[in-house]
Amino acid sequence: MKKTATTTPGELERIKKALKKKFQNKKLIFGSGSVPAKIVFVTEIPGPDEERESRPLTGLSEKMLHQVLKTIGIDKKKIYITSVVKCPSMPGRAFTSKEIKSHVPFLKDEIKAINPQIVVTLGITPLTGIGLRQPLDNVHGRTFNFGSYDLIPTFHPNHASQNPEVKTLISKDLAQLKELLKKPISSD
Repeated sequence: MKKTATTTPGELERIKKALKKKFQNKKLIFGSGSVPAKIVFVTEIPGPDEERESRPLTGLSEKMLHQVLKTIGIDKKKIYITSVVKCPSMPGRAFTSKEIKSHVPFLKDEIKAINPQIVVTLGITPLTGIGLRQPLDNVHGRTFNFGSYDLIPTFHPNHASQNPEVKTLISKDLAQLKELLKKPISSD
């Protein structure tokens, strides 16, 4: 049985209000894209480019992800992209694990509200935020069942600009998306 779309704008608005209340006086970058979506991409902590554009993934990383999606036949207009942490990082300062953990319940609520069939983590921070604490090199491209959705960990597209082999790995990891979308799932 196929999962039915149950996302309501009110659910996402409730999550945004809760985030604003918890992280007062901080710039927040919310997820963007299609709602509902069968695929949710969870990216790293927003940087300066994401802060400037108020989107969770921008620039060369976004272009590279869109190229890969086009190659495998997935419409970029039908995905949702969010980040594990909604506040941009300060230059020269990394978030502590405690700070990252304070955002995780909101990420999990956001995923539940979107109700995707597949979640793809782009990098190690979203992978651990989702709850899979394994080295990314050991688990990228594998599929893990997380109850209501399948999880596919892969590398952040930013790494592809630094190492062309990573783009090949990302492409291979995401090539299975089309087949997973065909897989019947329960509406738990």
